[in-house]
Amino acid sequence: MVGWFKILKLIPLLFLPIAFYLFHNQSYFYSIVSIEQKCPCSFDSIASCQASRNPKRTLMYIIWGKGGYCSEMNQLLLAFAYSVWSKRHFIIDARQWNYGNFSHYFHVPSMNYFPYSNRTYLGKNNNENELIDHAQTTRTGNILNRFWIASLKVQSLEKIRYVTHYLWKSLTNETLKFIEEHRIKRLPKTYIGIHVRKGDKLIKEAREIPLMEYITLIEAMVKRKKKIRHIFVASDDHTVIGQLRRLRPRWHFVGIDRRKHRKTDTTGHYQKNFDQLSEKDKIFETRLFMTEMQMLIDAKYVLCGMSSNVCRFIQLLRHQNPATLISLDYKWRST
Repeated sequence: MVGWFKILKLIPLLFLPIAFYLFHNQSYFYSIVSIEQKCPCSFDSIASCQASRNPKRTLMYIIWGKGGYCSEMNQLLLAFAYSVWSKRHFIIDARQWNYGNFSHYFHVPSMNYFPYSNRTYLGKNNNENELIDHAQTTRTGNILNRFWIASLKVQSLEKIRYVTHYLWKSLTNETLKFIEEHRIKRLPKTYIGIHVRKGDKLIKEAREIPLMEYITLIEAMVKRKKKIRHIFVASDDHTVIGQLRRLRPRWHFVGIDRRKHRKTDTTGHYQKNFDQLSEKDKIFETRLFMTEMQMLIDAKYVLCGMSSNVCRFIQLLRHQNPATLISLDYKWRST
């Protein structure tokens, strides 16, 4: 009896190494909590649910075909999170997508178009939607407003992050190879990533964030973390990195030189110009953009503006604690 008592006293000591590891790896702890406690099911159950060839209940998201990449992806992921919450098989109708075939970027064979004749648009409340076996939604008109109301229960960073990680893990081999070939290598693990949005976003939707606001914030971070001196710059305007180098010539700014690759504007993204490219050029530029996003995912810290869909999408893609991404304007929102 005394022997068993001694063994029981030792059990709490076995948990000390685990507690120590989690304390010093908060982003790991955050991802485990968000997956296992705050979400309705596991990655495996999502995969098995989506693999069904004859789903009894479905939700189809119809891609609009005129929006930007991250704008459409943020809406699509909200629909995906809603489908998991409502226990539906998720389907994507990407026939109108202005970025090409969905399978060019993601290897998700179950997400194809199913032409159910009795498909109905989502209603305003979940009691009504529960009666719909084969529902659909999109991002235009009052349909978007109805979808927004119906999906209120999944409009959280944790739940949408959950399905975003699942989708990003399904990148095609061609896309993964492209990202590996074009990403910037030999950067320390503690580099800072910044995203600077220019182009058509600034015409009506958002204010331009002065580069000195990025500089001021980085200086404050450098004072606390003196080893952080490498900054990866992602921007749709190739002149931004030169401006930053002139502002702080001693800092090490790096970025992917889009002038070597782009077939359209290099001083800001204009969606109408992109939409006129050939499919081949669209796929190349989209994968180049996804390479920049992967660089931001891997950064120790990210500075950007949540007025941009890119910043909101990057927050979803990252596995690190949300506090490691800092917005220079708005707070994160689901779409």
